[in-house]
Amino acid sequence: MMLSSRILSFVATLSVTASLMTSGVLAGGHAKVVEFQIPSKGGSTHEITAGPDGNLWVTQQNQGKLVRVSPTGDFMIYDLGAKSGPHGLEFDGQGRMWATLEFANEIVRLGLDGEIKQRFKVPMDGAGPHGLGIGPHGGIWWTGKAGDVIGHLNPETGEMRLFLVGQAPAKPIYIAAGPDGNMWFTELEGSHIGRITPDGVITRFDIPFENARPIVVFTGPNGKIWYTEERGNAFGTITTDGKFERFETGVAGGLVAGAAFDGEGNLWVQFNTPDIIQRIGADGVVTTFELPSKNAVQHRITLGPDGRMWFTELATDKVGHIVLGK
Repeated sequence: MMLSSRILSFVATLSVTASLMTSGVLAGGHAKVVEFQIPSKGGSTHEITAGPDGNLWVTQQNQGKLVRVSPTGDFMIYDLGAKSGPHGLEFDGQGRMWATLEFANEIVRLGLDGEIKQRFKVPMDGAGPHGLGIGPHGGIWWTGKAGDVIGHLNPETGEMRLFLVGQAPAKPIYIAAGPDGNMWFTELEGSHIGRITPDGVITRFDIPFENARPIVVFTGPNGKIWYTEERGNAFGTITTDGKFERFETGVAGGLVAGAAFDGEGNLWVQFNTPDIIQRIGADGVVTTFELPSKNAVQHRITLGPDGRMWFTELATDKVGHIVLGK
């Protein structure tokens, strides 16, 4: 199912404005894509989330780093340890920062000073805590990518529960709260969207596309559950009772990465390849933004505290945002 035949495509013009910043200006000056180079390189810049302090926070897995990014592109880099492997990153309703340390097999609470305040060891060797989401009642949920499990941490008592997904390999990677009081997750290898209740009952729904490799899952402003498909080159919705609606991007050779809504109800979809981000309006009009960087391998996109869409580039170790013109 194609989105719309009305596609507004802009061609980005690359210009270097500073040693740590590049900007791609769209035709007519209507918008620009701005990128900032994180000094700690290693080709492994992953999750990005907005903090209560007005900054963006980013994990660099292979580097073992936590990065604070100001809206103007200033960095503060914190070392979490060479064998930590930080990946999933979210703030809870109390403003506390939580992360998965995939290599260390831990869930940790971090302070805004970049220090680890609490450590919780996963009671399963090789679970590989990867994605992280905050439950509707404040619980910390995470995906065990290597162990094919979903985990839950009670942040007040430290109790941790593990639930087997039921298929191997499933590689659950992303998890988020749904509108129904349950948590929803993606299975990278299983081509399923999963639902887990607060009591740990798991239901898995077959994506109507073989080997889709679903990536992110999240609740949109319309109360629907949205997800992306890397190999399916698509995104879509699933109802709480498991009914799918898919939208193929129509981008030749596209591999879809993350997606997120802005404050005006527009859906932003990023690609591992090609190096573009698309904005899909409520009227179905698609606007394409080209990145200045090539072979960026985008990973995640989110609404920033400044109202702009911020994103990470895994392979280039850059973060960026899109500035829309008037």
